[in-house]
Amino acid sequence: MWSLFILTLFGLISWSNSAKCPAEYERFSLEHTFCISKNPRCDIKRSGVSQQDIQEILRLHNQYRSDLALGKETRAKGGTLPKAADMLQMVWDDELAAIAQKWAENCEFDHDCDECRDVPNFGVGQNLAIQYASCSNCKEDDITKPKWADAVKDLYDEVLDFHKSWLDRFESHGGPDVEHFTQIIWSKTWRLGCGYTAYKTGKTYNRFYVCNYGPSGNVNEQPVYKQGNPCSACPSNTCCGSACKSGPNYPGLCKLLNPNTAPVYQRNLNNLLFFCDSNPKAKDCETQITGANKWTNKASLEGNYMSIVLNGGESTTLQFKKPIAPTKNEFCIRFNFRKGPMKADQGDASILKAEYKLDRGSTIPMNLHNSGNVFENYSIDLAWKTKTTKGLILQE
Repeated sequence: MWSLFILTLFGLISWSNSAKCPAEYERFSLEHTFCISKNPRCDIKRSGVSQQDIQEILRLHNQYRSDLALGKETRAKGGTLPKAADMLQMVWDDELAAIAQKWAENCEFDHDCDECRDVPNFGVGQNLAIQYASCSNCKEDDITKPKWADAVKDLYDEVLDFHKSWLDRFESHGGPDVEHFTQIIWSKTWRLGCGYTAYKTGKTYNRFYVCNYGPSGNVNEQPVYKQGNPCSACPSNTCCGSACKSGPNYPGLCKLLNPNTAPVYQRNLNNLLFFCDSNPKAKDCETQITGANKWTNKASLEGNYMSIVLNGGESTTLQFKKPIAPTKNEFCIRFNFRKGPMKADQGDASILKAEYKLDRGSTIPMNLHNSGNVFENYSIDLAWKTKTTKGLILQE
């Protein structure tokens, strides 16, 4: 008899680091999961995810997402869940899978820390499941085979404890876990990579499943998905269902035409005074640099951004050339940023400030603080009706 458990608690269990950890991961954590060695106390009988497993894992996730997007999920508390307008079709991510496999090989049924699984493209969510069994007359090759359908189903079946009123704004609720379910159906999560081990403790066999998701779902105060007719709010660089020329396709899911590019969401620019998506050809993105002139434009699977690496004692100021011309006595500025050291153990001594210059003077630069190496949203309401030029000051 098999039993399956799923986990929400967070913790960190690490073993000796490999000889060299890639610098891109050391920025997030010196104990990054990709860099840990196998648990020497783990008696692994089967390890890894086959190509057949990959196809099954994707099919399971996308079928659940498709059924929900079409309004077929009737089992939630409060009634049938609304249709989803922006549900992305998931694709496999080898980097997420490699990190998930490393965590599976430590044979400890616990989550790694958030920053221990993050990657340069985005923050990463995680679902875990484990099955236990003792079977004296079974062939080890049979008993260690993964049962992905059972594992994913048990994660998704948290829908039974999920109330439909929670869709508009994600937050943790007391009571039974539902966050594995919400990660599976998080509309803007579209990359998936999983790992698997079957290991033995005494006479008990353990099937350990690890799935990593990017960009991470379960973001506080954000909607799980946008409600509306299926595919009515798809990114502009996607196709939907039968309109897609190549398969596999799922009704109600937005499929990226090029899975190596970030989703491009439609924006009503008529309501914006200024918009820059770090496109160097866009008029709003033209800048003037003073100090260290090493800014570069980067493209990631979460979108474009401008980047710079400063050495000790260096500073740089980036000022957007186009001024913001408010039409009312109050307007709001929003942008995303991240900053931090090149190695997680060095501490962040850099200072980032936002500066606003007006026709008749300027404001005192405002310090911007962040809590980690993932992008954070900054917003501020400014109460004046004067042309304003926005700039960023960074000092190391």
